[in-house]
Amino acid sequence: MLYLLEMMTLGQQAMSVSVFLPTIRHTARLSVKLLVGVWLLSCVPAMAQIPTRFDGSVLIAQSRLRLREGDRGPAVLELQRQLDSIGLFPVAINGVYGPATTQAVRQFQRIRRLDVTGIADAETLDLLGVDLSRLPVGLSHPVHGAISSDRITPASSRDDVRILQRVLRTFGFNLEADGVYGAQTEQAIRTYERTADLPVDGIADRTTLIDMGFSAGTTGDSSIRDADSSRSPRGRYVAAIIAGPSQLSKVQEDFPNATVERNNLGEYISIGRFFDQSDAGTWADFASDLGYDARVLRD
Repeated sequence: MLYLLEMMTLGQQAMSVSVFLPTIRHTARLSVKLLVGVWLLSCVPAMAQIPTRFDGSVLIAQSRLRLREGDRGPAVLELQRQLDSIGLFPVAINGVYGPATTQAVRQFQRIRRLDVTGIADAETLDLLGVDLSRLPVGLSHPVHGAISSDRITPASSRDDVRILQRVLRTFGFNLEADGVYGAQTEQAIRTYERTADLPVDGIADRTTLIDMGFSAGTTGDSSIRDADSSRSPRGRYVAAIIAGPSQLSKVQEDFPNATVERNNLGEYISIGRFFDQSDAGTWADFASDLGYDARVLRD
């Protein structure tokens, strides 16, 4: 009898365990799901902060609401065009924010009763009608200035083509910088592409232009860019090409701002005045590389 009672008790315990086991399993599954859910929720803020590949450029574009000396590119090009349209920019438009652009911006700010800083801040740009968010993404050359796009084709503006031709001349191509993307310019591009081991199509696309020294933003040939920082009409050191007025138009194909000047030894062509002698030397060396008889003169 006692044996039967023990057997019945064991049977009831087994049944209790068998009934309870599914409950344990169910509870365990719920616990796992809960833990996974909590973990996923904790990841949401971090996941939300992971930027897309476009965020960087968008943030830069949104926060870059001012232009200052040393900047270059399509934005500076548009600023100079607007200043020129109201008669405040009497020098060549080249997309480089140098001393002439600073002076023009200061004059505009003075006339419009703004803070006179020489920096084209958001208010200055707005009054000039320069909307940075609507400007095309272009490239810039450290010497010859900015272009309005990241490729140059026969349909591009004469200004862009002229800059391309000036750059091609630095590589030894005998081109006239006339702004016409004709057969001679196309052949020069094909020759450059073939020599540089690039796809050959006769079109100066982004890859070809960057290989030539163009870049986005203000990067480029640092020696030329840094030398430009001490450039000033009041500089005592002149990067000079020893040639007369008859050669001015030819020199201006490579240096649009070149002017004829005179000292006690005679006339020469100035491609820039600088406060720093070494900066003037950098430009003179660059002109020498193009085949000009160039040197540094001191007033």
